Amino acid sequence: MRTVYLDQNQWIALARAVKRPEDHPALRSLPRRIREEVDAGRLRIPLTFANVYETHKINDPERRSDLAIVQAFLSQGTVFRGRRRRREVEIGQIIASLVQLPPSVLADDWFLSRIFFEGAAESDVICQEVGVSERVVESIRSRPAESLYDYLVGTPDAVRTEAVKKFSAESERLRAMVEERRQKHAAENLAMRRRIYSALMMIDDIDLILRVANEVGAPWKQIADIGSSNARRIMNEVPTYHIEREIAVRLEAQTRPIEENDFRDMQTFCTVIPYADLIVGENQFVNLARQARLDEKYDTRMATSLSALDQALDDWAGQTVA
Repeated sequence: MRTVYLDQNQWIALARAVKRPEDHPALRSLPRRIREEVDAGRLRIPLTFANVYETHKINDPERRSDLAIVQAFLSQGTVFRGRRRRREVEIGQIIASLVQLPPSVLADDWFLSRIFFEGAAESDVICQEVGVSERVVESIRSRPAESLYDYLVGTPDAVRTEAVKKFSAESERLRAMVEERRQKHAAENLAMRRRIYSALMMIDDIDLILRVANEVGAPWKQIADIGSSNARRIMNEVPTYHIEREIAVRLEAQTRPIEENDFRDMQTFCTVIPYADLIVGENQFVNLARQARLDEKYDTRMATSLSALDQALDDWAGQTVA
């Protein structure tokens, strides 16, 4: 089964083609083709938190519904898991390799969930911190596409707008921190900024890394036990860390101000690059990822037009026949 990620603009284009196919002849057959491949079990097209968030913030009810129904039923309500869960698994696999322990056996789709809010946080966290019941979680798991659609179109406007407001406020706080760091290290070359970023990520996540190390059986109790060589390998080989660093140092080297959308785009690429066969995204982040040769490292096609999905489906069909 192939995994494809579409950024929000590509989903919008698909939704327009579904609603008015006569106005979009180049895309007329693509939604049907995607659905056929999904139904046949040859393709999955999961959403990320960014997709769900950006649809949820659309104020026009008709536009939001048109987009939500296409996203929910082509994705089958499946999402890429959130950052914390991916890091835990990725860190565990790398640490097991470093200390020569057998890695965990992972399901082929371990990085996906049929519970839409696990694109942001795992269900056990949501149940504990927000008060969502296990019964609700099971209902979502049994009807993932319908549950996602109901959430996107049925959330009261007051709740929806307040959630967007809070997310934007937190993004602004993060943006200010990034701009401060960016100015502080502006004179450093790429190699030095890469080392600085790695060190900062290690410091921020040291408690998580040591906890995961303990869970996999590594004899690491404190920072000194890890060692500089292992620390470098964790930053270089855990996909979430590696991709975030490589995109961040290039993004921050640009002269323009960092924007809220940049954070979502960067985290999206950290999410999907290691696990997608094809990414159809916007120019800037596709170019940043290619500059870092992330497409080569993770064997992931990257494109900026939906025509690439049509071509990929042809290629994959040919490989299957061969």
